[in-house]
This record gives sequence, structure tokens and C-alpha cells, in this order.
Amino acid sequence: MGLMDFFKKKLHLNGPDPLNLTLASMKKGYYVDYDMKTWQVTSCNRYEWGPRDITWEWQLQCHDDVIYLEREHDDEDYWSISRKIPFSRLDPGIREKIIRSDEAPDNLLFEGTVYYIDETGGAHFFGNDSVQGQEVFKWDYADETETKYLTIEQWGDNDYELSVGTSVQEYQFSDILPSEIK
Repeated sequence: MGLMDFFKKKLHLNGPDPLNLTLASMKKGYYVDYDMKTWQVTSCNRYEWGPRDITWEWQLQCHDDVIYLEREHDDEDYWSISRKIPFSRLDPGIREKIIRSDEAPDNLLFEGTVYYIDETGGAHFFGNDSVQGQEVFKWDYADETETKYLTIEQWGDNDYELSVGTSVQEYQFSDILPSEIK
């Protein structure tokens, strides 16, 4: 074992490897710079769609905003940022249809953008590495360029959440730091 290997091993045993801090390896308490702001990871979550189908989500908070960074892997990583917005901002007719029949339309207009259904399905949501999952059903929509997204989530019988977002690239994030180095 060389001298550098000794130091790498010692650093890794005492905390995160400072040479391998990536978006995918972020944990609760980490910091990351995005869009000219420093964000703190306030939770690390996962959606399990099936045995080998997992979507990872990090809640990021700065002094005046909360966003959700999502990583979906399908031959390569796909990243997106979203913000939760009130479900009441969705067209009342669409809201009523979903609430009444548990069905969402194939496309919908939201704030001047037409979104088309992309995926639907149920998952188990695990917040902050919890072992007890919570059932959720999602309707995922994308615009025609597949860079803008809208998601409707149903939690339980009548709890709905709405989020809108956009695709991002990993290089847009920088200065990933753990909350403390031991």
C-alpha cells in the first residue's frame, strides 16, 4: 500500500471521500451550489417502482426556496429539478376528474404549456432511508421537448400534490460538501 492509498483509506474511514463527492452520493446535511445559490440537502428519499427500478430524490433548501433534485437511471442518469406548487393551481376541471375517478387526462395545459402523459404508476416512497414505505401513485407529464415536467402525486385516498420542473445536467451543480468532515 502506497502512502497516498494509506491517506485515502484513512480519510474514507473517518468520513466521506473528499475526492469522490458527487450528486448521486449526497446525503442529508450536505451542501451543493446550484443556480448561484448554496443549498443544503434536508432529506434523501427514494421511490421504489419495482425490484430494480428506483428513483432517487434529494430535497434541497436554501434561505428562500425548496427544490427537489431527482435522479432516474435508465442506461444513464437523468436529472431534474422540481418545485411543489398548490394542487389548487391545476385547472378545476382536471382536479375534479382526478379526484372523482382517480384518472388523469392524457394531456393538460398548465400555465401556457401543454404537457403529455409520459408515465403512470404506483411506488413505495421511503423518506430519509426509512424502512417503512408509503404508497404513492404518480402521473408524470412532459412537454413536447421533454425538458419541462409536471407531476401529480396521490397519497392515500384524497391527498394530492402537484410539482413542476425541468431537466438539468449534473455539471450545473458544484462545490458538493458534507456537513462536517471528521
